[in-house]
Amino acid sequence: MTRYLLADVGGTHTRIAEAAPGGAPGAPVRYLNAGLDGLESAFEDYIRAAGVPGGEPLVVAAAVAGPVRAGAVRLTNLGWAVDEAGLVRATGAVRARLVNDYHALARALPELPPPALVPVADRPPEPRTPMAVLGAGTGLGVAGLAPCNSGWTAIPGEGGHVTLAAADDEEADVLAALRREFGHVSAEAVLSGNGLVALHRALNGSGPDSPEAVTAAAGDGDTAAGRTLDLFFRFLGTVAGNLALTFGARGGVYLAGGILPALRRPLVASRFHERFIGKGRFRGYLDGVPVWLIEDPEGAALSGLRALLDDE
Repeated sequence: MTRYLLADVGGTHTRIAEAAPGGAPGAPVRYLNAGLDGLESAFEDYIRAAGVPGGEPLVVAAAVAGPVRAGAVRLTNLGWAVDEAGLVRATGAVRARLVNDYHALARALPELPPPALVPVADRPPEPRTPMAVLGAGTGLGVAGLAPCNSGWTAIPGEGGHVTLAAADDEEADVLAALRREFGHVSAEAVLSGNGLVALHRALNGSGPDSPEAVTAAAGDGDTAAGRTLDLFFRFLGTVAGNLALTFGARGGVYLAGGILPALRRPLVASRFHERFIGKGRFRGYLDGVPVWLIEDPEGAALSGLRALLDDE
């Protein structure tokens, strides 16, 4: 029987789990990337420690934060160069598959059970219609999912680097300040961990130097940090609404990434949805689109990898 060995590679940790075709991934083992020589060494350590059965065909797959081209990727934040042929050599697998992490997340969307989701806009999805996912973390990941004759097709891309637009004068002033600092202001330049710090600086001139410090200050009632979070969610709503229109995502828009699960209460209470639906005469169209927050995006990526391997 074929076995799958799956990895979700983040900026700080790599999580590895086993799965059988059609089955849910098992409990993952977490590795600190700083202690690894590369992804191959993580797989090798897992196989030694877990005793993955020999004699069974093994397929390995990894979801990575970066564009995969011709079965290879260079992870800038880690300094790792990974390719499918190297993973086969390191693990003895019959096949290896590398995909962008949001490619895997997109394919996971139909697999997610209701308890894994927090409703942000609680609407019934239209069955067998496109879906979209975006997530704020180290960067801003974006992907879509479309129905096809064989099931589902994930559509990866680099939508986090679209130009960020203002919806009011305050946002226009902030983007003007950020343009003086960055030149081009992408969605990722604001809607990411480093972007939250840059947004706070543009609004207030100075302040906390980490996204954790900004969110902690907002939670403690700091007015300046609260204003930063409010603007962050407004920009997020604008980008998410644009994505829903682009994909025709009547099946739902899903929010992921390392930042948002810890901010679910302020997100749900924010002006996110006001911005999400604020598209003029398409307001009614977007008001019918459900929006959910994925509570465990890393676990979802592993489920998406398993589904992709099943599809293939």
